[in-house]
Amino acid sequence: METEKHWLYYNIHDLVRIRLQKGHMSKRSFELFFGPFRTNFLKEEEIDISVQKYAPEISEYSDAGGSYYFGDNHLYFKKYKTHLLKKNDSWILAGQRDLLLFIHPVLQMLFLRKKHCMIHSASVAINGRGVLLPAWGGTGKTSAIICISKEISDSSFLSDDFSFISPDLIYSNPKAFSIYPYHRSLFGHLFKSRHKVLIPSCFSNISEKVRNIIRPAIMMFPRLENIAKRVTPEHMQVPAREALPDFEFSDKAKIDTILFIERYSGDKTVLEDISVDQARQRLIGNWLYEIGKCSQEMIVAMGGTGIIDLSEYFSQMGAVIDLACRNRTVKLIRLPKMPPQETGRIVVTTLKEIMRID
Repeated sequence: METEKHWLYYNIHDLVRIRLQKGHMSKRSFELFFGPFRTNFLKEEEIDISVQKYAPEISEYSDAGGSYYFGDNHLYFKKYKTHLLKKNDSWILAGQRDLLLFIHPVLQMLFLRKKHCMIHSASVAINGRGVLLPAWGGTGKTSAIICISKEISDSSFLSDDFSFISPDLIYSNPKAFSIYPYHRSLFGHLFKSRHKVLIPSCFSNISEKVRNIIRPAIMMFPRLENIAKRVTPEHMQVPAREALPDFEFSDKAKIDTILFIERYSGDKTVLEDISVDQARQRLIGNWLYEIGKCSQEMIVAMGGTGIIDLSEYFSQMGAVIDLACRNRTVKLIRLPKMPPQETGRIVVTTLKEIMRID
C-alpha cells in the first residue's frame, strides 16, 4: 500500500488536489509552482491528479497516425512519452520527464468542474477589493505589483502570473517569481544575495531566441532539460515571500476591478473601456498562449482523441470569465515603451483613479 512516504501532496484551495511521486523529475518545478500549497497527507480518494513515473499497463488502444495512442480514458503522447489516464473521477499523468508543462490543461479541466478557472494575470487586493492585472508576459505585471505594494496602503499580494478565479473571487497563487535582469531596479535585494549569474538585459532577447530554438531538441532528453532549467542565464526563480519580503499576502479577495495592461507602438498612455466579450476573448487566448507549447499540444491531443470536448472546455472557461467581468470595472491601459518602474507608477495612478483611492 502506498503512503505519504511515496508522495508529495498539494492542495490548491480545496479545489484541486495533486500528488507527486517522490523522486520524480518534476519535483523542482512543482515546488516552484505549487510549493505554497504543500500539505502533509491526502487520502487516495481525495486526489484529483497523480503525477508519477510509470502509467498502468494499457492492453488495447487506437493509433492516431503514430502521434498518439488512445482509448476512451487514455492518451499516450508519443512525442513526449507522456501518458494521461482517467481513473474513476481522478487523473494520472505519467512520464519520466518534467511534467509541469503538461499539467495545465488537466488542472484547468478540474477547475472548470467546480466553475472556477485559471487565467494569466497578476492579482492583488486593495482595501480588501480584488484587482486582476492581465497582460502578456514581459508587459509589466511584476513592476505594477511592486509599485502597488509601495505606494498603496492596505494592499496585499495574491498572484504575480497565473490567478485562480471564480465568478466572484480571486484565489491566491503565490508561486515562485521569475526574475529577469531588467527587474534589477525592483528586486535589488535578490541581485545582491543571489549567486546565479544572469546575462545583461541587452542580451536577454537574443538568449531567449536561442533557448527557444534549442529547447525542442533538449526536451527529448529529460535529464539534460532539467539541468538546462537550473543553469539558464536569462532568469532566476525565487519563492514569492523571498521576492516580496515586505508585502502582505492574502488568501482570496472579491473581484472588484480588472485592468488589462498592454504595450503598443504609440507614444501616449491611453485608458479605455473594454467589453465583457473582449475581456473573455483576450483572457482565454492569452492563457492558451502563456501556458506554452507543450500544454497547447496536450490540449490538441486531448481534444482530437476525445478525452475532452474542446467546445465545452472553452465555453465553460468563457462562462466563468463572463460572470467574473459582469458588473465590474473592466479597463484596458495601453502603454508606450518605458522603464519597468514607470510602468508600475502609471498603473498605480490609474488604479487610484478608477477605484477612487486617496
